[in-house]
Amino acid sequence: MSRIHITTRHTGKMNGMQSISTSCKGNPHCAEYAKVKGSVCEKCYAQRFTSMWKSLNNHLEKNAELLTKEIIAMKDLPVINACYFRFEAFGDLHNTTQLINYFNICKKNPDIHFALWTKNPGIVKEVADQKPKNLQIILSSLMLNTPIDISKMPYIDKVFTVYDKETIKRDGININCGAKSCLTCHKCYKKGTKVINEKLK
Repeated sequence: MSRIHITTRHTGKMNGMQSISTSCKGNPHCAEYAKVKGSVCEKCYAQRFTSMWKSLNNHLEKNAELLTKEIIAMKDLPVINACYFRFEAFGDLHNTTQLINYFNICKKNPDIHFALWTKNPGIVKEVADQKPKNLQIILSSLMLNTPIDISKMPYIDKVFTVYDKETIKRDGININCGAKSCLTCHKCYKKGTKVINEKLK
């Protein structure tokens, strides 16, 4: 039986939320993105956070082992007690096996609003036909101040972009995420808003 770790003690805007994540430290995609100058991954908050909280990172690394190696039996997937639930608060998708396991968690918990953040749309595209209706997939823009065009990605529901204060002021960017509570906002977890903008911390 799998023992997927659910993170229940988040801080900041994620306070009160629950999530299932993997560690960015063992993800080859994350390692490549961190090398890109001007990217949000260049100064990854998750790298810093999980370095401080080693017990959390141990759980996230174990999740990666469980979720990326094989499709987990439905009976062994968690039953979740929440209205809104996040996938990947600290890491990203490794492969399609992981994503199918996330799809199946959604299917096992049909009344929950799920959201997944990723910078790997190619993985999503491969298995998009299996995507459950109660999951919103959010493409995180790799580059600061540079939203990705998702108009030709029907398998992506929203785009999430981080802007610095200079660009926000100069271009009049509408910041609709920031200094808020995910638990009460829900923009990312429900259909509707397709563009989510956050101010750089």
